[in-house]
Amino acid sequence: MNEENQTRRIDVLAIGLFGLAVGALTLGVAQLGWIQHKNMVGALVIALIFGGIVQLLAGITDIRYNEQLGGTALTMYGFLWITLCTVKLVSTSSTFQFDAVLYAPINLVYAVFSAVMIFLTAYRNLTLSALHVVITVTFLATTFARLDFISELLPGWGHIIVGLMAFYHAVGSLTQAFTGRSILPLGPPLLFHTQKHVHSIAKVV
Repeated sequence: MNEENQTRRIDVLAIGLFGLAVGALTLGVAQLGWIQHKNMVGALVIALIFGGIVQLLAGITDIRYNEQLGGTALTMYGFLWITLCTVKLVSTSSTFQFDAVLYAPINLVYAVFSAVMIFLTAYRNLTLSALHVVITVTFLATTFARLDFISELLPGWGHIIVGLMAFYHAVGSLTQAFTGRSILPLGPPLLFHTQKHVHSIAKVV
């Protein structure tokens, strides 16, 4: 039973990262002005489904299989994408026009959350930790853009890089789970649990 659960957890991570890749790339392309304004509603729907719903479902599945780190990250990022995309859709398709400063607090909070995830994912592998470095910088850039300190170009390129890194990790973890080989290397963990911590976990289990 435990072996079956472990296999499912590996697949769930790839699903969540594929969703993040599609959502981030779509948003980044839109921010760089490569999507015409008439197609913005369609872009928001794509970002809502893949960046939001796919990540949320993957996170809930991860939580069911007792994967707290992945479950927390995927569900929280999923709720973020669902919230922001929904607000944008309401603003685009109605007379409600929300001030850009509305998005600054949530982006700032998630920048701090992503900074914490840099440390926690360092126990997993280099690529996942580096991904959260880029996510943190992108959230900070998005916050400054919402406050009109900078343009949307920097957050746009940040989301492009996030999407590419998420896609790389998704393919790498999926192929490693299926073949047992690191076809796309994800790098070693940067941090390791102490022996005392490992023994404490063993006692609990």
